[in-house]
Amino acid sequence: MTKPILSTIHSPADIKALPEKDLPQLAQEVRDELIRVLSDENPTSVGGHLGPNLGVVELTIAMHRVFDTPKDKFIFDVSHQGYVHKLFTGRRERFETMRQYEGLNGFLLRTESEHDCYGAGHAGTALSAALGMAVGRDLRGSDENIVCVAGDAAFTCGVSYEALNNVAHSTKRFIVVLNDNEWSIAKNVGAIAHYFNKIATHPTYAHLHEKAAHFVEMLGGKFAKDFAAKIEAGVKNLLAPSVMFEDLGLRYYGPIDGHDIALLTRTFEFLKTQNEPVLLHILTQKGKGYAPALEQPDKFHGLGKFEPKTGKTAPTSTPTYSELFGKTLAKFADTNNKIVAITGAMPTGTGLVHFAKAHPNKYFDVGIAEEHAALFACGLAVEGFKPFLAIYSTFMQRAYDMIIP
Repeated sequence: MTKPILSTIHSPADIKALPEKDLPQLAQEVRDELIRVLSDENPTSVGGHLGPNLGVVELTIAMHRVFDTPKDKFIFDVSHQGYVHKLFTGRRERFETMRQYEGLNGFLLRTESEHDCYGAGHAGTALSAALGMAVGRDLRGSDENIVCVAGDAAFTCGVSYEALNNVAHSTKRFIVVLNDNEWSIAKNVGAIAHYFNKIATHPTYAHLHEKAAHFVEMLGGKFAKDFAAKIEAGVKNLLAPSVMFEDLGLRYYGPIDGHDIALLTRTFEFLKTQNEPVLLHILTQKGKGYAPALEQPDKFHGLGKFEPKTGKTAPTSTPTYSELFGKTLAKFADTNNKIVAITGAMPTGTGLVHFAKAHPNKYFDVGIAEEHAALFACGLAVEGFKPFLAIYSTFMQRAYDMIIP
């Protein structure tokens, strides 16, 4: 019988001490524990963010093998995908209390552990916070690594680009991990999501970059540097058109398999030696390793307790307010062509999924962009339409100034 591994993990040092051959078993045990604790197999379960955490198991293992928290700092965007990090940083024995009264918080919390350097925030906030920490490190003269993990959904938020616009002239050492699973809560939408889907890994560029560096080293001089840079830029644009991150001053690497622990580990070992801002693009599966979560990623983003074998949740006898809202609005729109509906990546949670099916041409999912959503609705109203903007109150805090045109 195989000896359990997760029960021996009490700190990140234990992750580092494991033989590489044991890491796949650890990843499976972590997934089993996530499913057990969040399902009705745990009598006190209230559910949680299952899908996002199943998708970052290998990433979190690799990060803790290479970096040294709490000295090095991990900033997870939103931080709802921090459950695995909690398991590895001394909180495994309390893991069954996740999201319960006086139990573990469902997000990272500075007062809960010294390994949590930054707390929960809205989507898109991690880059700015992490950049502030990197600049603070530089001003202090210390040498810790700052690693910011942001999902592709974070890059549908305008504030992420405000941060990226400031990276290159603010710090020389900064690691961004773009965790690309094509989902926020619902499927990501818009031009940015389409852009990420177009970027394809190509070993030719990495090989060319090495050859260009060797060329400059051999010949020296401004001409050699300029010539090598032009050749590299030309091939890069051919292989990966419009690599916007490099235009913003971050060296781009990837995309690579976000479930390959050995590859992730080697890549992080390399990236932490770089004296320039870098962005690592990884491809992951939301719900990895659990069939029900792979089949219904939106449902398993965050849910109450469920039956672990089938993934089924307890049936409800009455419809939710959100369902009633979405279905009723769809009926009103049957006879009123001025009604339009807008959501910020929450079609199921707001009930607008029903409206979207009935009136796809009058339904707009703008991604996690509440400020834009509010002003977009104002513009529609000015043109005589009746926009219904469905946003959770906690997310609407970001758009108060935009409500009044």
